[in-house]
Amino acid sequence: MKAWRAEEFGTIADVLTLQDVEIPQPPPGFVTIRVLAAGVALPDALMLKGNYPLVSKPPVSPGMEAAGEIVALGAGVAGLAIGDRIATITAAVLGWGGFAEYCLADASKAFPIPAGMSDAEAAGFTIPFKTAHVALVHRTQLKANETLLVLGAAGSSGAAAIQLGKALGARVIAVAGSVEKLNFCKNSGADELLDYRTADDIIAQIRKITDGEGVNVIFDPVGGPLATDMTQCMAPHGRFAIIGFASGGWVQLDPHHMVLNNYSAAGVVAGNLTDAESRQTIADLTKLAETGAIATKIGRTFAFDQVRDAIALQESGDFTGKLVVQVAT
Repeated sequence: MKAWRAEEFGTIADVLTLQDVEIPQPPPGFVTIRVLAAGVALPDALMLKGNYPLVSKPPVSPGMEAAGEIVALGAGVAGLAIGDRIATITAAVLGWGGFAEYCLADASKAFPIPAGMSDAEAAGFTIPFKTAHVALVHRTQLKANETLLVLGAAGSSGAAAIQLGKALGARVIAVAGSVEKLNFCKNSGADELLDYRTADDIIAQIRKITDGEGVNVIFDPVGGPLATDMTQCMAPHGRFAIIGFASGGWVQLDPHHMVLNNYSAAGVVAGNLTDAESRQTIADLTKLAETGAIATKIGRTFAFDQVRDAIALQESGDFTGKLVVQVAT
């Protein structure tokens, strides 16, 4: 099969090449899938550079999420069958990512693609929506009529958070960095739009929008100075969901400020759910997808020979929505 792999850490253009490798056979508990489409995520760029903690040594096989058709079952796999069309987190951290004609996936992370969802939509569904669900349902317990502030709101996880926040009955403030990105956020369902690059005093604007009360939940996949500033907007008993550091640095929290203002912070990672929690999360998300309440907002689709361009664009942050690679034609 053809697969995009890197034999050493480095820049995307220098190390990522299209190689001929053997189709992987699934170990116990895993499945082999024929990849139909694969989602692009920031960890794909980080692992190629050696900056992703779950990939400690080459070779590197990026492509953290995919949609595909099961072609082989490992021992002990139940509830799935050859020929099933599934969405899944791939075994990229084990060297079998989704930017390949075939890849491996832990069977416990795979689920049937919701009715009416295309291959490309399914390929970009799992990571953004599981992350948003863990952040807003499991970790911060967002309630109806609360206010949710979404940073990086034009990205894939941001768009997922906007939609899930609305589905939970919250008022959503989207923060992004251009008119194009804010229009995307509006189309994703955001109630209020703020451009952090042009706002004179974004903290004052948020306080005005919330009648001085502040926001109940902040969804932060960005980190850095912007996220740190946003802690000044927390309402009493607010919850700050720490997702990632797309800006290059984590949010800096001040325990003294947290104590005086009675708010808390919650770390969020979608991969540490129990099997029961994961099944319930997928069931909840599937139901919402099938009713049209949430959907993958695809920003751009790339051909299989454009994987390097797709990961480079993801790393740049200069896009809206989910980037997807169409693997099978």
